[in-house]
Amino acid sequence: MANATAAKATSIQPRFIRFGDAPGYLGMCNDEFNRTVRPNVREFPIGKQGVGFDRIELDEWADAYIESKSIEKAANQDNNRPRSERQGEAKGGNPWREKRSPVSTRKVASGKSTRSSGASDFEKALELVTGKKQSSI
Repeated sequence: MANATAAKATSIQPRFIRFGDAPGYLGMCNDEFNRTVRPNVREFPIGKQGVGFDRIELDEWADAYIESKSIEKAANQDNNRPRSERQGEAKGGNPWREKRSPVSTRKVASGKSTRSSGASDFEKALELVTGKKQSSI
Protein backbone atom coordinates (compact mmCIF):
# COMPACT_ATOMS: atom_id res chain seq x y z
CA MET A 1 0.00 0.00 0.00
CA ALA A 2 2.93 2.35 0.71
CA ASN A 3 4.22 1.88 -2.85
CA ALA A 4 0.86 2.92 -4.34
CA THR A 5 0.92 6.14 -2.29
CA ALA A 6 4.51 6.86 -3.33
CA ALA A 7 3.63 6.30 -7.00
CA LYS A 8 0.74 8.77 -6.78
CA ALA A 9 2.95 11.39 -5.17
CA THR A 10 5.52 11.24 -7.98
CA SER A 11 2.93 11.38 -10.80
CA ILE A 12 1.71 14.87 -9.87
CA GLN A 13 2.82 17.40 -12.47
CA PRO A 14 3.55 20.93 -11.30
CA ARG A 15 1.05 23.59 -12.34
CA PHE A 16 3.76 26.20 -12.92
CA ILE A 17 6.48 25.54 -15.47
CA ARG A 18 9.62 27.67 -15.40
CA PHE A 19 10.80 29.37 -18.59
CA GLY A 20 13.81 27.05 -18.89
CA ASP A 21 11.53 23.98 -18.91
CA ALA A 22 8.59 25.31 -20.96
CA PRO A 23 10.12 24.86 -24.46
CA GLY A 24 11.06 21.26 -23.65
CA TYR A 25 7.61 20.61 -22.25
CA LEU A 26 6.18 21.53 -25.66
CA GLY A 27 8.98 19.78 -27.55
CA MET A 28 10.59 22.80 -29.19
CA CYS A 29 13.72 24.92 -28.95
CA ASN A 30 13.90 28.21 -27.02
CA ASP A 31 13.85 30.35 -30.18
CA GLU A 32 10.69 28.69 -31.51
CA PHE A 33 9.02 28.93 -28.10
CA ASN A 34 9.82 32.64 -27.86
CA ARG A 35 8.57 33.25 -31.41
CA THR A 36 5.35 31.21 -31.47
CA VAL A 37 4.22 30.45 -27.94
CA ARG A 38 5.40 33.14 -25.56
CA PRO A 39 3.49 36.03 -27.22
CA ASN A 40 0.25 34.01 -26.87
CA VAL A 41 0.37 32.88 -23.24
CA ARG A 42 0.58 34.68 -19.94
CA GLU A 43 3.80 34.65 -17.94
CA PHE A 44 4.35 35.57 -14.32
CA PRO A 45 7.28 36.03 -11.95
CA ILE A 46 8.54 33.16 -9.81
CA GLY A 47 10.84 34.40 -7.06
CA LYS A 48 13.17 37.33 -7.73
CA GLN A 49 14.26 36.50 -11.30
CA GLY A 50 12.28 33.47 -12.44
CA VAL A 51 9.57 33.47 -15.07
CA GLY A 52 6.80 30.91 -15.08
CA PHE A 53 3.98 29.70 -17.30
CA ASP A 54 0.74 27.94 -16.40
CA ARG A 55 0.94 24.32 -17.57
CA ILE A 56 -2.79 24.22 -18.33
CA GLU A 57 -2.52 27.36 -20.47
CA LEU A 58 0.43 25.82 -22.34
CA ASP A 59 -1.68 22.70 -22.94
CA GLU A 60 -4.58 24.84 -24.23
CA TRP A 61 -2.21 26.70 -26.57
CA ALA A 62 -0.84 23.37 -27.84
CA ASP A 63 -4.37 22.03 -28.47
CA ALA A 64 -5.33 25.17 -30.42
CA TYR A 65 -2.07 25.05 -32.40
CA ILE A 66 -2.60 21.42 -33.35
CA GLU A 67 -6.20 22.14 -34.37
CA SER A 68 -5.19 25.09 -36.57
CA LYS A 69 -2.15 23.44 -38.20
CA SER A 70 -3.21 19.82 -38.56
CA ILE A 71 -3.53 18.28 -42.01
CA GLU A 72 -6.66 16.33 -42.81
CA LYS A 73 -5.97 12.92 -44.30
CA ALA A 74 -8.39 10.82 -46.30
CA ALA A 75 -9.66 7.78 -44.41
CA ASN A 76 -8.70 5.38 -47.22
CA GLN A 77 -5.34 7.04 -47.94
CA ASP A 78 -2.45 4.60 -47.95
CA ASN A 79 0.34 6.36 -46.06
CA ASN A 80 2.54 3.27 -46.01
CA ARG A 81 2.92 2.60 -49.72
CA PRO A 82 6.40 1.55 -50.84
CA ARG A 83 8.75 4.27 -52.01
CA SER A 84 10.41 2.00 -54.51
CA GLU A 85 9.73 2.33 -58.22
CA ARG A 86 9.12 -1.40 -58.25
CA GLN A 87 5.37 -1.25 -57.62
CA GLY A 88 4.06 -2.58 -60.93
CA GLU A 89 5.17 -6.15 -60.27
CA ALA A 90 2.34 -6.95 -57.85
CA LYS A 91 -0.20 -5.41 -60.24
CA GLY A 92 1.06 -7.36 -63.24
CA GLY A 93 2.89 -4.45 -64.84
CA ASN A 94 6.53 -3.86 -65.50
CA PRO A 95 8.59 -4.34 -62.31
CA TRP A 96 10.91 -1.49 -63.29
CA ARG A 97 10.33 1.45 -65.52
CA GLU A 98 12.32 1.45 -68.71
CA LYS A 99 15.19 3.91 -68.46
CA ARG A 100 18.17 3.48 -70.68
CA SER A 101 21.46 5.32 -70.35
CA PRO A 102 22.94 6.91 -73.45
CA VAL A 103 25.75 4.85 -74.94
CA SER A 104 29.16 6.50 -75.02
CA THR A 105 30.38 7.28 -78.53
CA ARG A 106 33.93 7.98 -77.39
CA LYS A 107 36.39 5.28 -78.42
CA VAL A 108 39.51 5.04 -76.31
CA ALA A 109 41.93 2.18 -76.60
CA SER A 110 42.97 0.59 -73.37
CA GLY A 111 46.19 2.00 -71.90
CA LYS A 112 46.34 5.11 -74.05
CA SER A 113 46.04 8.60 -72.69
CA THR A 114 43.42 10.93 -74.06
CA ARG A 115 45.63 13.94 -73.26
CA SER A 116 48.14 15.50 -75.62
CA SER A 117 51.53 13.83 -75.88
CA GLY A 118 53.38 17.10 -75.11
CA ALA A 119 54.37 18.47 -71.72
CA SER A 120 51.70 18.38 -69.02
CA ASP A 121 50.00 21.55 -67.85
CA PHE A 122 51.89 21.26 -64.57
CA GLU A 123 55.25 21.08 -66.30
CA LYS A 124 54.38 24.13 -68.43
CA ALA A 125 53.35 26.12 -65.35
CA LEU A 126 56.47 25.01 -63.47
CA GLU A 127 58.65 26.13 -66.37
CA LEU A 128 56.97 29.54 -66.40
CA VAL A 129 57.44 30.04 -62.66
CA THR A 130 60.99 28.72 -62.26
CA GLY A 131 62.32 29.54 -65.71
CA LYS A 132 63.77 26.02 -65.91
CA LYS A 133 62.50 23.05 -67.78
CA GLN A 134 62.20 19.87 -65.75
CA SER A 135 64.22 16.95 -67.05
CA SER A 136 62.14 13.98 -68.09
CA ILE A 137 63.15 10.92 -66.13
